[in-house]
Amino acid sequence: MNLYLYKMTSKRKKIGLIFIGVFILALAGLFYAKHLVTTKFEEMVENLPNHIDLQYDTKDFDIVSGNFKLEKLLLTIKGKVTNDINAQIALESFSIKDLSYWELYSNDAINIESIRVVDPKITYYHNKNVEGQSYNDVLKENFNKSFSFKKINIDNARVEVFDMENDSILFSSENLNFESSSIVSNSIENSNLPFTFDGFLLTSENTKYKLNDFDNLFVKSIAINSKNSKLSEVKLQTKYAKQELSKHLKTERDHFDLNVASVEIKNQKLITKKDSTMSFVASNLIFNNLNFDIYRDKLVNDDLEHKLLYSKMLRQLTFGLDLKEITIHNGLITYEEKVKSDKKAGKLDFTNLEAKISNVSNMNEEGEQTTIDITSNFMGNTPLKVNWNFDVKDVNDAFVFKADLGMLKAESLNQFMQPNLNIKLEGELAKTYFTIDGTANTSIVNLKTNYDQFDVIILREDGKEKNKFLSGLVNLFISKNSNDESNDFRASDTVTLERDKTKSIFNFVWKNAQSGLLSAMAGDGKKEK
Repeated sequence: MNLYLYKMTSKRKKIGLIFIGVFILALAGLFYAKHLVTTKFEEMVENLPNHIDLQYDTKDFDIVSGNFKLEKLLLTIKGKVTNDINAQIALESFSIKDLSYWELYSNDAINIESIRVVDPKITYYHNKNVEGQSYNDVLKENFNKSFSFKKINIDNARVEVFDMENDSILFSSENLNFESSSIVSNSIENSNLPFTFDGFLLTSENTKYKLNDFDNLFVKSIAINSKNSKLSEVKLQTKYAKQELSKHLKTERDHFDLNVASVEIKNQKLITKKDSTMSFVASNLIFNNLNFDIYRDKLVNDDLEHKLLYSKMLRQLTFGLDLKEITIHNGLITYEEKVKSDKKAGKLDFTNLEAKISNVSNMNEEGEQTTIDITSNFMGNTPLKVNWNFDVKDVNDAFVFKADLGMLKAESLNQFMQPNLNIKLEGELAKTYFTIDGTANTSIVNLKTNYDQFDVIILREDGKEKNKFLSGLVNLFISKNSNDESNDFRASDTVTLERDKTKSIFNFVWKNAQSGLLSAMAGDGKKEK
């Protein structure tokens, strides 16, 4: 019995010793593996290409759990030839949790439970001479492994993009936060994106984007997820004051001051296909409380470039666009035009503007109409309704523009007519309708109006005193009122106009309305049969 107990005790000791030995070997193996991983990582950092530099304060690799963490990291990427800094990323910490060794070993795939980046400061120097395709090629080359990240968090990022040529800021954004529930390498053959999102949320504050040499876009806050987007306190502003802008121009252009309380995009979708253009689709684009001031100095040389109609603009976009509906709520648009140096700019305004624009798309079949419906108060209290439609696929750019104008006191137009045209109006237009059937080249306008005691006063050069001779001559050809017609409306003859393609569509509409009104008042008041 004692021999049996001795043998059992001896056996247990051996098992215990074996267990201790295995534990020590495993512990040593872990320390060796950690040392090996650390050494390999340090070698990788040291052997990075000469134009890439990675620095960090501390690192922590947990081999058992597959967790990795770097703190106080600074990544610098320079130009291969110039040695100028192209990009720099500084961050408090970068951490990975639960890297799957098995997937990495057996399938050469990167499988990670979560990635977190804290306080990154990203600075990028944009070189406009490098084509976008070059960036795309680099992106694809660096996503040649299969990967899956179950969760990604980027906390409190700051992004700045500079123009490498003059060191000016092209883009900046603060407090940028990103969270994604899943990012997986893309196995869809016909897609040109290297990865897909399951769902995400992106928020940021104080975003600035340089649109061109003259105009900047500002957004107070942005919130974007996989379905909807909201931008709050949106501003588009010309960086120069109105008079200062003219000093920097070779040809005329508008001075902008746009403020929108919020812009919302509903049911958005980005569609990408390999070897084809990218497309953006959404059910609604909503502008709330839009205030838009536009100023043009006509004393600057004319811009003689051809202006496209909206149908052709949409048709020639380099990407697919399909917006089911655009709406504007509570809009205010003011247009000022400076024609004479010694007089203030003429002014037109549209208040309480509501608009619905349907089927804004270059992806529809031929024959599907884009329609624009607008209601507004023109020059104070005059109701204005507009219906405008066109077919984007129509290469002739045919359109129909209809307007219904309520009671308009002629003197309310004087703030535009008097400084710009040296003309003063008196009387009132009780009701005016007109329809423009046009193309990119010509138009036909039909107008009818009911008005009373209408006078056109031609002013002297000082813009104050009446030129009695010219005023009397003009009014010889204009009927004082429309009451001599049986239905109290005077109609224009059918007038055909040639479009000045160096002017905008709104200039074309204005010229048609002007021509139709003159025809109705100066003609016999009857439409040709």
